[in-house]
Amino acid sequence: MSQKQYWKKGLVCVLLAFCCCMAITPALNAAESSEDYLLPPPLHVSSSLETAMFQRMSVREFTTEPVTDDELSTVLWAACGYQIDGGRTIAGINGTYAGIIYVLKEDAAYTYDPWNHSLVFFKAGDWRNIVGWQYEAPIQLGLCYNTTKADAKFAGAELGQIGQNIQFMANALGLGTVVCGQTPPAIDPLGIPESQEGMIVMPLGHPLHPYDFKHRPLWLSLLPRVQSSTLSLSDALENRTEHSSFTGELSRAMLSQIVWSTYGLSPSLDRSEQELNSIHRHRTVPSAHGYYPFDIYVVTEKSISYYQPNLLIKVNTLINVSAPIDFIGLPILTYLRVVKAGDHRTELAAASAEPTISSAPAILVIVLDVERTRPQWHDDLSGEQFRQFWYFEAGASTHNVLLEATAWDLTSTIVLPRDTGAIQSLLRLPDECLPLFLMPVGS
Repeated sequence: MSQKQYWKKGLVCVLLAFCCCMAITPALNAAESSEDYLLPPPLHVSSSLETAMFQRMSVREFTTEPVTDDELSTVLWAACGYQIDGGRTIAGINGTYAGIIYVLKEDAAYTYDPWNHSLVFFKAGDWRNIVGWQYEAPIQLGLCYNTTKADAKFAGAELGQIGQNIQFMANALGLGTVVCGQTPPAIDPLGIPESQEGMIVMPLGHPLHPYDFKHRPLWLSLLPRVQSSTLSLSDALENRTEHSSFTGELSRAMLSQIVWSTYGLSPSLDRSEQELNSIHRHRTVPSAHGYYPFDIYVVTEKSISYYQPNLLIKVNTLINVSAPIDFIGLPILTYLRVVKAGDHRTELAAASAEPTISSAPAILVIVLDVERTRPQWHDDLSGEQFRQFWYFEAGASTHNVLLEATAWDLTSTIVLPRDTGAIQSLLRLPDECLPLFLMPVGS
């Protein structure tokens, strides 16, 4: 997206806003309006989408170097901004956009207005170390939602997409961030409106320990190795769409690529020196406490298959540890295991909110294993009050599919389950395994 196009859109938005203010609130306090300001056009990031996924990592230690307005503008546009054609960089869950981003700077707290691409003044003062107490950074981003537009689960899935884009773009710009969630919400002291609810805080700054990734795939699998597309991260966000009809076929290489994006491991090893992250081979999405409680199923005309991102990480279920085992970057031992032979797409589609997806060459099912959210060695996050955080993780996973499909000239969309019991029976799932989203993929 060119800077000229953004300045043109920004000028139109300013004129429209001015006309509305003159017509509705002629006595608007000038001092209050002067506290809002337009952000500069977002920068174009040329690194590939897959590079952003390869290098997605959590950063918890930051320098005091400020985040520039250009950098902040780019991160916020990526988070949930508008595309040139009027679409958004994220998909609305169930057709609704409920997400709100609070931007905490040294002088005040603001909210991000994606339509005007601006910061709207909310409250004076430095709230960064109050709201973002876990990790100090020049900027703290508070991810909240409008409770009149979505419940905590669907809002969590939307915020998962927003958080994923923030991580991708922050890493691509040489910045860092991490997803921090807690109950009660950390943003509560800021005094947000009663119709809003906080969920996630993400510090944003320059990493104290610079990124240092080495390409070490160690790919021991019958699945084709993950490749990098020619689409940049900025262009993937600009061109991301959803579709409701699906045709064509998926090659084994494309199927491997799409499935990997949901929950796979990076072919690059993290050799940075940050002490607060001992993991060397990162996943395509973050997970609370590193639990990674999701299973991915793939339904095609030939079979229903279970995706194993890396067989070696199963050792975590055999011993009591508080973080995933990672022997200097585990080899990637990944595969698809057939659960049931035959074409079951029509049955799956009938149990979804969109029966027409039966024509898709592949349908991915994102399944939460509740048992894996209550490990013996750490916090039990299986309660209903924590479910929003698992929807956040599922939202990040679905968003990766939408982006990866865009990179390879494919289409996808987020579909809700309609008959959960029927899907559980079809996939041979126990009661504690809950299908949250379906992702048809095709051309």
